[in-house]
Amino acid sequence: VWVDREAFPRIQKLLRRARHTIVIQIFIWKDDKLGRAIAAQLLRCADRGVRVYISKEAVGDVFEFHRDFLTTRTGYDPLWKRFWAHPNIRISYANNNDHTKVFIIDDKIFLLTGMNIADEYHEEWHDYLVELRGNHFVEYYLTRGEAAIHQTDTRLVMNTDTRKDIRPTLMELVAKAEKSIVMEQAYLADPKFLDALIHRSKQGIRITVILPSKPDFHYYANMQSVSRLLEEGTSENIEVFLYPGMVHGKIVIVDRARAFIGSANTI
Repeated sequence: VWVDREAFPRIQKLLRRARHTIVIQIFIWKDDKLGRAIAAQLLRCADRGVRVYISKEAVGDVFEFHRDFLTTRTGYDPLWKRFWAHPNIRISYANNNDHTKVFIIDDKIFLLTGMNIADEYHEEWHDYLVELRGNHFVEYYLTRGEAAIHQTDTRLVMNTDTRKDIRPTLMELVAKAEKSIVMEQAYLADPKFLDALIHRSKQGIRITVILPSKPDFHYYANMQSVSRLLEEGTSENIEVFLYPGMVHGKIVIVDRARAFIGSANTI
């Protein structure tokens, strides 16, 4: 696992090592310093014959403001003109409501993160990058969970058009906690998830919640969730901490032994 400013240098290092294929699924991609650096790196890869496949989620444009990714297609910037026209770069742009942020390199390196391609994710916000090795992870993701996956300590969980596995898996993890649940979230408002935390606190499970003190939005909803936890749960079993800045990570740790991490918000 790579944290905060470690993440994109690691991504860029692995991109430089790509030999034949790069696949990227991204929600937000801004035309800023990091966005341009990633585009330039991909161009260098494409120039030496690496095939680059990018799926950009249209819904993410709402958060890109005046630096939106799609506008670069018709702009006059030489970098972006080459990027969109390069024969080894294929870009799919559609409204699929896909919040995933994934980088796949050479069918064997699978990078899962909550970080979008924008300066604030690299320079300011707290988040994580998970690096997995093995083509079985890649096949499982690319087939939307249809391919068989080896039995390991690591499990990929996805929401697709036909299956919604993330919430049930997270709820099961919380339900099976024996001593403690530590969760770090950007946005906390899912009523059923709050119900589960309240219930577990009454059963003696220690609940620790870490939220941003300065979120990009959702502050009052977060505080309402905290109020409900403390009022309806067993307060002596609940601790709430406000991170001094923006937490964008989505992680739940149970009994200091199992972790759930990705890009899914509890809202």
